[in-house]
Amino acid sequence: MRRANVLMAAAAALVLAACGGARGEAGSDDVGVTNDVIRLGMTAPLSGPGASYGDFAKGMQAYFEKVNADGGVHGRKIELIVRDDAYDPAKTVAETNRLIESDKVLAMVGGVGGATQSAVASTNNRNKVPTLLAITGLDALVEPALPYVSILQPTYGMESELWAEYIAEHHAGAKVGLLYQNDSSGKTVDGVLSKTFGADYTSQGYDTTDADVSTQITALREAGAEVVLFASAPKFATLGLLAIDRLGWKVPTLVSSVGYDSSVVENAGPAADGVVSALSVRPYQDEADPVVAEANDVVREHGKGVEPNQWTMVGVANAMIVTAILDSAGEDLDRDSLLEAHDSLVLDEGPWFGSVELSASDRVALGCFELVRLEGGEHEALGDPVCR
Repeated sequence: MRRANVLMAAAAALVLAACGGARGEAGSDDVGVTNDVIRLGMTAPLSGPGASYGDFAKGMQAYFEKVNADGGVHGRKIELIVRDDAYDPAKTVAETNRLIESDKVLAMVGGVGGATQSAVASTNNRNKVPTLLAITGLDALVEPALPYVSILQPTYGMESELWAEYIAEHHAGAKVGLLYQNDSSGKTVDGVLSKTFGADYTSQGYDTTDADVSTQITALREAGAEVVLFASAPKFATLGLLAIDRLGWKVPTLVSSVGYDSSVVENAGPAADGVVSALSVRPYQDEADPVVAEANDVVREHGKGVEPNQWTMVGVANAMIVTAILDSAGEDLDRDSLLEAHDSLVLDEGPWFGSVELSASDRVALGCFELVRLEGGEHEALGDPVCR
């Protein structure tokens, strides 16, 4: 189903082009498309507090490089231009404008982050610039549906319902504590869980500029939390797990889909043992699965400065979907044919759970999760995938 395109950069703005070529004329119907090239744009945090999420872009670029090596899409090479927004919505706006107005991209794809993509989605939609498969689960980007906007991951509302069901089954009657990122994404989770658990709930927010979350973890403990969920970036899930470990607090811990990657296990060490997380693409460690092995091989062969990890797996998946849309749009590619192909896409095989289905009313590509438990750096699947 989907494969994501990887771009890697050390600078504030990085352009990785698989092939050169003249740009489409500004304002023309085929902007971003020439006889030889399809030009796409992406913003991602290649620096700053969300820098680990830059591997999404690197995974996408690796897959696009493979597509180009195999002849491209209808004879055109995919050129992905990735610009660093440092996980800052103001920079996202500036870099998105640059990609659209100066780089003349056909579409924005795979933009990383809920708050960052919220800063540009409405304007892009109004200007009829496709902004597709953003790597976020922010409900507000797709409810109500916008014709030029879609997201890759299941919504945070969907995931919050999954966590509520898991807690009710495995920690019935427990007081739930949440550590959430103090932005639109984290507040969405906070709102759903607060409504679900009522008096048996407490929460603490953090800002991405915070150096530590020990104060928030202590507050959750003092409020009587008996199970703790992290709706956080991996860096802050790691800091929270280490803070719990320092306190000697024996409390069950859950990490949302956006908070789990290999860095959590590497940096938290034994403090990550027993953590339960939710994945919407297959675990990159499962190389006995030929789909996973193939995706990792793409990163090993075509990725630049990156080894396979959970975020490159998401990137490869996303790029696979983008490529399928481009292929379905045909040789006469423009923004209209791209949207038409996007809105009728069904994919059944790829490094995700379930299938990919997109339509004019359904702007969420993925809808299934697998729950896993971490132990000693390894993971164990907890039953069959759950689809919302």
